[in-house]
Amino acid sequence: MANVRGAVSSAAASKAAELARINAMKKGKTPEQQRVIDFFFTDPNGGCLKKNNTSVYTFEEYRNLVAKKCSDFNFRQKAIEKIGLDESQIQEIPPVMLSSFVFDNDVLIKTNNNEAVSSQYSVTWIFFSAMQMYTYQFIYDMTSDNTWEYTKDYFYTDITCFSTQRYVKEKIETSLGSGCLSKNKENVNKSLYVIDRLEIIVPGSAYSFSLRNSDTIEQSIQAAKAMIREKKYSK
Repeated sequence: MANVRGAVSSAAASKAAELARINAMKKGKTPEQQRVIDFFFTDPNGGCLKKNNTSVYTFEEYRNLVAKKCSDFNFRQKAIEKIGLDESQIQEIPPVMLSSFVFDNDVLIKTNNNEAVSSQYSVTWIFFSAMQMYTYQFIYDMTSDNTWEYTKDYFYTDITCFSTQRYVKEKIETSLGSGCLSKNKENVNKSLYVIDRLEIIVPGSAYSFSLRNSDTIEQSIQAAKAMIREKKYSK
C-alpha cells in the first residue's frame, strides 16, 4: 500500500510540475498560440494532459491552421523583393517551392499514426538566373511571434553538391491508461515519421532546407540538378 501511495504522490507531483511548465509557456501568448501549446501537450490516449473539450485542436485542425497562416503570406513576392531581382532575370527554369514542418531539436513535435507535425513551419523558394541560384527561406513559429528570414545566392560554379536527404525518426511517448492518478499499466506509443531535406554545399558552407517530398518536387529538383551541371561545366 505504501508503494501505491508513493506512486500516486509521485504521479501527482509530476503532473503539477508539467502543468506549471505549460502555464509558464503560455504567459503573454495570444489565445491562438495558447491553444497551439495545449495541442502539443494534449495526450489523446489519456494521461496528465488529456482534455475533453473542443478547445484543443485536432491534427487536421492544426494542419489547416498552419496552412492558413502560410497562405496569408505571399512568400513568392516576398522572396523576389528580398533578393532584389526582376522576374525576367530568374526564368532559366521554373522556380522551386519547398515547404515542411521543421524538426530541429528546439521545436515541439507531435505524432499521430506515423504522421508528425511541429511548432515551426518552413517555406523556401529557389530561383535560377543565368549565372546564379537564389534561395529565400522563411520560418514561422506557431507558439510565438518568432520568425526567421534568410536569403542566399550561389554561383553555379561554386556549388559542389545539391542533394536530397531522408531520415526516419522514432518518437516514443508514454501515458497512463486512464489518468495521472491511475494504477493502470502505462501505455507506450511508438511512431515513425519521415524528414526530407535538401542540402546545398559550397566551399566552406552547407545549407539545408526542409521539404515535403513528392513526385512533383522530385522532378523540380532533378531539373535543377541538370541545369546546375550544365551551367557549372559549360565552356
